[in-house]
Amino acid sequence: MLVEVGAIVENDILSDDVRSMVIYVPEIAAQAEPGQFVMVKNENGGTFLRRPFGVADVDRNSGRLLLIYRVAGKGTRELAALEPTMEISVEGPLGGGFRFDAESDGKRTLLIGGGVGVAPMIYAARRLAEENPAAKPVFLLGIRSENELFWQDYLQDFTEEIIVTTNDGTAGIKGFAIDALPAVLDKYDIAHIKICGPTIMMEGLAKLAMARGIECQVSLEKRMACGIGVCLGCTFEGRVSGRRWKICHDGPVFPAEEVFEQ
Repeated sequence: MLVEVGAIVENDILSDDVRSMVIYVPEIAAQAEPGQFVMVKNENGGTFLRRPFGVADVDRNSGRLLLIYRVAGKGTRELAALEPTMEISVEGPLGGGFRFDAESDGKRTLLIGGGVGVAPMIYAARRLAEENPAAKPVFLLGIRSENELFWQDYLQDFTEEIIVTTNDGTAGIKGFAIDALPAVLDKYDIAHIKICGPTIMMEGLAKLAMARGIECQVSLEKRMACGIGVCLGCTFEGRVSGRRWKICHDGPVFPAEEVFEQ
């Protein structure tokens, strides 16, 4: 874990309430893995605690870290107001990310992202595409409307196909990601699934994956105060192990069967 003061390279508008921030933090970028997160703080801002954000992508050669975040409160409004060349404090990389050992079988992976939970899946898609270019991952993208189709720009180079569902039907399939999942599993021989998004979305998808015997990992989203397992504010009891897990320290990625009832 490092604390690095980095310069903001970009802080662009993607939609009405979503921004993409690129930060020059070479030491953190050199170590970050898919599924990990960082805690950021504007030292000149009016909030005390750091804010956790999943690592959306990194460029190790240029030392750049990509974060994609939704503007939802005072802290993120302050982040959205920052401009290139301004500095921001970044702590990380934190937590345990996605595990890719099962993918050594060479079979295809389905990545599923909902809302800003799509962000950490970009780096996961990159990793899978680079390690197995003959079987790039399939991506199931669950978004609210066509206004969030910008996610495809980040994913298209690393995926075999992007299947889009929108709540309002303005793009792709009208409905939710779980509505499209059976058809995706019928079309592709999927051996592994990785998911990040709202808990209610992940639970339905994970249960279907487990029912079909597909190896599944989920990345949990929960409010965090410390990010390093000290405050115990983000714990849950594992269903298989019975262990009390700290999402920030032991996760945020866990096997689906440890989180959701089969």
